[in-house]
Amino acid sequence: MTITRWDELSLKTPSLRPSAATIGVFDGVHKGHQELIRRVLAHAPALMPVAVTFSDNPKHITAPERSMGMLQSLEQKLSTLETLGIELCVLIDFSGNFSKLGGNEFVSTLIRSCGVRYFAVGNDFKCGHRLSTNAFGVRDIARSLDADVDIVDPVLVEGERVSSSLIRSELAKGRTDRAYAMLGRPYTLDLRAVEREYSGSTVKLLPRVRGYVLPRNGQYAARILTAQSSRDTTVVVCSNGIKLDRAGDMADAQFLEFIANTGYTE
Repeated sequence: MTITRWDELSLKTPSLRPSAATIGVFDGVHKGHQELIRRVLAHAPALMPVAVTFSDNPKHITAPERSMGMLQSLEQKLSTLETLGIELCVLIDFSGNFSKLGGNEFVSTLIRSCGVRYFAVGNDFKCGHRLSTNAFGVRDIARSLDADVDIVDPVLVEGERVSSSLIRSELAKGRTDRAYAMLGRPYTLDLRAVEREYSGSTVKLLPRVRGYVLPRNGQYAARILTAQSSRDTTVVVCSNGIKLDRAGDMADAQFLEFIANTGYTE
């Protein structure tokens, strides 16, 4: 997957290959996001699959007091997008001039610089300065520039709309099974994005980047993934970190998958 920064687009000549794009924060790349990507992939190979996303959640800048952490590190998100079939990712730093960009200029830049002929966006999508352009506004702008837009209905799991906020809420309740159902995979902590302090069998996680999400305090069946292998284990999430049977299990771990909750603690 090729990664292009938003501020590099204006330096590029117009795309010679037409593309299909979806736009969003894609926190967790859950089933709702996956449906948007599926719509984009349906236009390949005639249109190159593109995802337009952010290096950090814009809410961390616009409303930091409400920030609840990310479900994936940036590296995880990019890897997931690539695995799903995205060929080009346009990565936006939501700061400086971008936050003042109007919806019309945003959409038209993508059409001009990335050759976007088709967009898939959620029905709650908004963009532009102060989120002034909604999904229907995007459709009107795109149509004026000879591009199509699908406004996609939300994906439901057990009757509830899948969202990153709902997944965080379920994890806060210890409902890793519900998170699994909405993500389509186990909730996975990127241990590459944290520093680790050891105290006996307890590992304290210190994020190198803004925020991460841990399930509710409790005991979980889990899986530790290293560069070469995986191994099943049991972990206890507690107020001062994650407790393992053997703290050394975390030494070469890159990811920690939460498979199932096996008991709550306070």
